[in-house]
Formats: sequence, C-alpha cells, structure tokens
Amino acid sequence: MTDAISHPVPSRSVAVAAMLCSAACWGGATVMTKGALDAFDPFILLVIQLVASVAALWTAVLLSSTSLLAFRPMVRAGSTGVLEPGLAYAVGVPGLALTTAGNASVIAALEPVFIFLGAWLLFRTRPTLRAIVAIVTAVIGVTLVSLTDPAGLGGGSVLGDGLVLFGTALAAAYVLASSKLAVTMPAVLLTALQQTAGLGLVVILSAFALFAGWQSLPASVTLPALGLAILSGLIQYALAFWLYIVGLKGIAPGLAGMFLTTTPIFGVFGGIVFLGERLVLSQLLGMTLVIVSLVALLRSRGG
Repeated sequence: MTDAISHPVPSRSVAVAAMLCSAACWGGATVMTKGALDAFDPFILLVIQLVASVAALWTAVLLSSTSLLAFRPMVRAGSTGVLEPGLAYAVGVPGLALTTAGNASVIAALEPVFIFLGAWLLFRTRPTLRAIVAIVTAVIGVTLVSLTDPAGLGGGSVLGDGLVLFGTALAAAYVLASSKLAVTMPAVLLTALQQTAGLGLVVILSAFALFAGWQSLPASVTLPALGLAILSGLIQYALAFWLYIVGLKGIAPGLAGMFLTTTPIFGVFGGIVFLGERLVLSQLLGMTLVIVSLVALLRSRGG
C-alpha cells in the first residue's frame, strides 16, 4: 500500500467527454429507476443498486491491478461517500415524499449554484460575470426541462422542501470534496471507496426504515425487476460516478457542476425513447438554454 500520490490529469476534451457521459448515465438510469420503483420501495432499491455498483467497482479495482493506498488515506477518501450517495439520498428520498415533484425539480436545479458558491468560498475561485450569467441561464433551463407543469409548484411541506434542499447541498459538497481527492488516486479506487461508505450508511438507514415500518421488503421479486434494479445501479452509480471522478481530474469543480445541468436533458430523451413520453416546447427551450450556457462557459477562460 502507498500514500496518496498525484495521478495523470486527462486532457480537457477527455474530461468534458467523461462529464457528458456521466450525465447521460444519470439521465438514462433515471428512466430505469422509475421502472424499478414499481417493484421495490426506494431504500430497498437503493441498497440493491449500491450493492451491484460496489461489487462491480471493486471487481474493476482488482482486475486493473490498481494499487491500494495506506489505510488512513483510504478511510478519509471513502468518508466523502457518506455525503453522496449516503446522506444526500437518505434525506432526499424522505423529502421527495413530503413535497411536490415540481418543488423538488426546482430545488435540485440549484446544485450547480451551490457548487459555484462552495468553490468560491473554499477554493477562492471567484466566478467571472460570464460564469454567473451562464449558471443562472442554465438553472432556468433545467427548471424548464424538469418542470413541465407549473401547477406542480407549491403544495409541498416546508420540511419536505428543506430536506430536498439539504440533500442538494450535500450532493454539492460531495463534488467539492471529490475535486481535491480526484488527483490523489485512481478514479475507480476513489469511487469504490466512496460508494462502499455510502452503502454502509444506506444499509443502516434501510434497516431502521424497515424496523419502523416506513419501508417493506417485496412479497415477491421477478427476475426482470431484479435485473432492472441491478442494471440501473451499475449505470447510475458505478459507471456515472466513475466517469464524473475522471472528469473532475481535468475540470474545475465549478465547471463540473455545470455539466449536471445536462442530466435532465438525457433523462427526457430517455423517457421519450423508452417510456413514450412527449417533448413539450418549454423543455425544448430549456434544453437550448442549458446547451448554450454550457458551451459559452466552456469557451470562457473563466470556466
């Protein structure tokens, strides 16, 4: 075992491609998760997904002969997984049950804003005026893509909105923490450590939810339903998070947060292809705003 060391930084084009692919994985897996939720309660599904992801990631670590670090650096790196997928989902799932889909969509769109602010406060990376305009435009775009029915706003509880907001802030904190760790170890090892810690927390919380009667095990499970749950876990957690960590090696956290705004776009197209959903004009406008703002920020030296 070795101490943490720097690893090769991918080129900007490779990092951008990794970020876009991770967003595509998250967006596409959202469609799969919707289907899997018909067979499993949320926390039970999350456990299945993370077990599949962790197993795949550690298999990749072994097959790639990736060197492990000393125990303490690995524990520190893995602890960031408590933020996401641990606590971010642990508070986000109950929050979704207490608020409306419209409220949750708008609140979740604030994650890139939190990342920009966090990078400014923690790393002294002050955003340029162009970056500020781009992020505001992208947030408006994400809102239009995610919120097809304005009537979905309002109606949720303050507690539900607060939990979703807290979960969004935790997800942003995960990105900021991972941006510093990404250059100290291979992406697959960091992702495996983080998700192992996240799985441990989720298992504990799921056991508590089962004991309290908030969640229940399915009476029966079909092979297709279990396969869908496992596949969604591999794509949404193993592949998506690994690609995102690869991207973080070559892109500043503020810009990395902007790529998250493309996730709903991939989710919408996944819904169109696999669920037969229709694209509405407001979503098309939102997609345009997101893409234009992201391209503008990529071309900006401040990005």
